[in-house]
Amino acid sequence: MKRIEKIVRTLVAVLILTLSINVLFYVIPETKWVQNSIDSLEKSQDTIMTFSGTTIATSIAISALPDDFASPLAGTISDLNIYFVFMLIVVFVEKLLVVEGIKIAFAYIIPVSCILYVIYIWSTKNVLKDFAKKLIILGVAVITVIPFSTHFTETVCDDYLAYVDETIAETEAGADEINNSGSVIQNVGNMLTYFKNVVKKCVNSVAIMVVITFVVPLLVLLLFRWLLKELFALHISIPDKHFMDLQDKLKGLVQKNELISKED
Repeated sequence: MKRIEKIVRTLVAVLILTLSINVLFYVIPETKWVQNSIDSLEKSQDTIMTFSGTTIATSIAISALPDDFASPLAGTISDLNIYFVFMLIVVFVEKLLVVEGIKIAFAYIIPVSCILYVIYIWSTKNVLKDFAKKLIILGVAVITVIPFSTHFTETVCDDYLAYVDETIAETEAGADEINNSGSVIQNVGNMLTYFKNVVKKCVNSVAIMVVITFVVPLLVLLLFRWLLKELFALHISIPDKHFMDLQDKLKGLVQKNELISKED
């Protein structure tokens, strides 16, 4: 690598570092793209908490039904709260990555990668180049994965989210009917049949929420990781061998012209 090329690459790295700390650190977190992602995560958090509260209330209400099937149904609904806790943890981590992770990426991860790359330029230690590349991939992933996955789920999974909201409403309605009936509960068999269907919908809804809150972001992360690795694996510079061959041909042409000129 020639000295002038080293200087240019160093200046580009310093420019990226400066923009990351002084501009992008403040601008990107305030963009509509990121704010919409935060709103979407907060909405998911509210849905999970509402769903969890509804299942607990429903479990207690079903326990009041005078039937041998009531207790197993109540236990099944109550057990779903394990998944709600898991989803709340995942959503909290995702929200933390968006709110704080993006700032950390611009304030530390990207600048450190730029510094390592500059050191590599002047020391030619490939281990620094590889580590800088990995840090850049990590920084870009932190900045893009969660916002992209939340927008993807809002765009593609609307029908499934509507199904979850419908399940919550039906579960609440069943619990309210039991609670409002007092000590005399009519049509116990019909109520149990109703709640059997509700349990099925609750299980389906939990599966949908797990996919939306955990599986989709994980798949997006793997996709971005692959794309970024492919992107950074590309070489857009002219290979040295071809450049040297072209240079030798040009020298040969110049020498031929000089010989022709002498003969004339």
